[in-house]
Amino acid sequence: MKSFGTTEYETDGVIFLNKPIIVLVILMFLFASTGCSSKSGKEESVKGPEATAEVKPVELSVYRFRTNLTDDEFKAYFVEPIGKKYPHITLKMIVEDKGTTPEELLAAGVFPDIVFTSTSDIQRLKDFKVVQNLDDYVKKTNLDLSKVNPVIIESIKQFDDRGELPALPFAVGVGVMLYNKDIFDKFGEKYPRDLMTWEEVLQIAKRLSREEGGIKYIGFDPSEPALIASQLSLPFVDPVTNKSVIDSDDWKKVFQMVQQSYEASGIMKNEVPIGREVFMKDQKLAMFPLWADNFVGRFEDESKKGEFNLNWDMVALPNFPEAVGTGRESTTQSMVLSNLSKHKEEAFRVMAYMLSDDVQIEVSKQGRVTPLKSTEIQKVFGANLQSMKGKHIEAFFKAAPRKLHKPSPYDQTIVRPEAANAAVLIRKGQDLNTVIRTAKETADKRIEAALKK
Repeated sequence: MKSFGTTEYETDGVIFLNKPIIVLVILMFLFASTGCSSKSGKEESVKGPEATAEVKPVELSVYRFRTNLTDDEFKAYFVEPIGKKYPHITLKMIVEDKGTTPEELLAAGVFPDIVFTSTSDIQRLKDFKVVQNLDDYVKKTNLDLSKVNPVIIESIKQFDDRGELPALPFAVGVGVMLYNKDIFDKFGEKYPRDLMTWEEVLQIAKRLSREEGGIKYIGFDPSEPALIASQLSLPFVDPVTNKSVIDSDDWKKVFQMVQQSYEASGIMKNEVPIGREVFMKDQKLAMFPLWADNFVGRFEDESKKGEFNLNWDMVALPNFPEAVGTGRESTTQSMVLSNLSKHKEEAFRVMAYMLSDDVQIEVSKQGRVTPLKSTEIQKVFGANLQSMKGKHIEAFFKAAPRKLHKPSPYDQTIVRPEAANAAVLIRKGQDLNTVIRTAKETADKRIEAALKK
């Protein structure tokens, strides 16, 4: 609100006024009072830091790119809290689909203001040259990042060659090991505990992998090699040579663990299905490590529909002996500010507010793991979810996230798929060393071809 003031003339501490000036001062005062009161009706409806200035309505677009965010979640986490905090800002969501790919949006000149994406896809956005560095915005707004788990911030900075901040975290990807209590009960086996070694898991798997009543039960599915490697923060590519490193000693240990898992569960050279659906739907798999966002929402939806009958619980992720106590590398659902946005300051304020305690408490209650260090916010995880009642919620927080390895543009598109294919060949009974060597050679050729483009 703009206001008018009176001017006083003072000499040696004494104010000199004559009658004409007194009249003029009175008239100016009356005019100023009338002007302020005429504006107050409009200004009172504006809340927040902008309440003392003219505020123009702004519409910002949020692009959901290669990650999960439902319409209801967008409304609850973004639209409603921002509507209260910044009434002049309205938000709309654009979902990646046919007609709204990054290439198509860029070609049309309508690339969104904020991108909601997973950490691993920040590299893809960098390739499109749409990522705005956030360091200056953090300083300008005095955003307190010390309340965020430092490993998460350090991991996000790994995607910038200069160690600057390309995104803000919204929620953390956390893996846990799910287990089917009915299978354990059927065979009189004690439930798994937090922070075991993989060897301990394999011993349990051997005892639970059996056939009964015509049903073949599988003790353990290790999931894909890349996720196990993540628990040691293993790189995929040498940044100097641009050659894959999946033939290193540590990667060989990962592939050996995959091989031992298949042997312990009796599925080596056996084409029986494994994976998430075998655990959730078929209920023939006893133990399965899985990202939280790959089961929390689904379990809740099926519980509400009365269609959920899986007797399950979870423990913190096991690991190799030297790394017990840590989980997978830090991965987040992140918010990227587009350098093409015409409203960067407003967009950054939206992103920053998503890290406020008020928003993060609600996010945690709805089953997303907060990036904040606050134990109070962690304690309310899943409080609004029927499917989480009575579950071992502490499992999400006992295995500390690891700092992300230095990523390369070829991790997710080339090396990870080759490692996954290697696991398929290992299960078929092919020689381990031959499989690893072939996977590396194939990955290197694909990287070389990509560099020539």
